Formats: sequence, structure tokens, C-alpha cells
Amino acid sequence: MKQLIKRPFLLAILLSLPLWVVFGNYIVAVSVALITAFLLSMCHTLYLMNRKKRP
Repeated sequence: MKQLIKRPFLLAILLSLPLWVVFGNYIVAVSVALITAFLLSMCHTLYLMNRKKRP
């Protein structure tokens, strides 16, 4: 999972397939997948940055 979080575009592609089934519209699925993937990637990066600050 850590490998996918470091590559948000790959994660977005993988998320778009199940979201396509859920929403029934591929354009909406890709948009939601991109937003979700980049949000997860940013949260993971912030977590790593905060962990390195602590002694």
C-alpha cells in the first residue's frame, strides 16, 4: 500500500475502476479517484514530515 500512496496517479487509475461501477460514469469516477489519490498522498507526506521533526 505504501508503494501506491507514493504514486498517486497509479492509485487513481486503480481506484477509478471500482468507482466506475459505483457511480456508473467514468468521468466522475476518474475525478473522484484523482482527488482521493492525491489527498491520500499529501496526508502520507505530511505524516512523514511530522514524524521526522520529532526527536
